[in-house]
Amino acid sequence: MRRTSTFLTVLLTLSATSVLLAQGAKQREKFTLKGDIVAIQGPLMQAKAADGTQWLLKMEIKPQDMELTGTAEPGWVAAGMFVTFTGKFDGRGNSQEPITEVTVFTPREGTPLGVTEEESLGGLGNLFGGGGEDSPKPRKKAADEISTYSVNGRVSGVSRDGKLSVIAGSTRMTVELAEDAEVKVVVSDPRLIRPGDKFEADGWYYQKGQGVISGKFMVEAQPFTAPEDPKKARMRAREEAERARRGEEPAAPAEGEGAKPAEGEGAAAAEQ
Repeated sequence: MRRTSTFLTVLLTLSATSVLLAQGAKQREKFTLKGDIVAIQGPLMQAKAADGTQWLLKMEIKPQDMELTGTAEPGWVAAGMFVTFTGKFDGRGNSQEPITEVTVFTPREGTPLGVTEEESLGGLGNLFGGGGEDSPKPRKKAADEISTYSVNGRVSGVSRDGKLSVIAGSTRMTVELAEDAEVKVVVSDPRLIRPGDKFEADGWYYQKGQGVISGKFMVEAQPFTAPEDPKKARMRAREEAERARRGEEPAAPAEGEGAKPAEGEGAAAAEQ
């Protein structure tokens, strides 16, 4: 694995150098590329365009120009990620049912973080009151009064049973994701890009096959999977060791079980 990584680094570095050497000899051309990502190392990306040509690309993008979209398993959502969802809460802020749909997102300038009652047009401020200075003071809810709220907040922690602690403005709450919850991912974090993802990008080049992404960069990510439970991982390792001792073939992955995320994958989104 280390040799492959080293080889890729050398290849990308040499290719990037050739891009610089070509600058003085040819006129800059613009491109719009669609294709598949083959490998990625820091800001350098190896890609295969839709027409089959190979490209070595350097990412020089602004966060607002990039958007990575995809889906994830509920267990992938981690502390530090920004989430938006709609749920039912009582007057004390207690969640009344598991959340069935949530989106992990990157906050943009002006993105409000807080809790808003869905029935209000202008927003009634915080679930427990105390919205922004210009927000009207909300009517105090009865303890047993159930209302639907839209929540934009940051996950501050995940309990052992999978419940999320969310800070939304000055409101703190604990919510549970349904086992089959739909998790959408819409972020601007290049660290979540993986080989096999599809992309569309605008940029420029001096020499075809080697260029710079400097405009729109859209990535269609493969589904993100939840990290494997440590106890299950240890049990699986013991079972595989026992199979190897008996000379048996490794067990086939369970149906629907894909590759697990690389170490730090969840943390990448959490640090946005």
